[in-house]
Amino acid sequence: MDDDALYHAFLARDPAHDGTVWAGVTSTGIYCRFTCPARKPLRRNTRFFNSPEAARAAGLRACKRCDPDSA
Repeated sequence: MDDDALYHAFLARDPAHDGTVWAGVTSTGIYCRFTCPARKPLRRNTRFFNSPEAARAAGLRACKRCDPDSA
């Protein structure tokens, strides 16, 4: 999927992507699961990663609400 399609799935909290793709929020410095209940970021502040390790390597930390490392 391209990033725009992933962003729309992220906005919809699509469980089909939970555990396969993680969303990083550059404005807050966190990464989340697709089903995270937190308010969704603007598209320009969102990046997608194939693993929590890749998100951490980009300098992001795990969200405390959705615990993305447990996916």
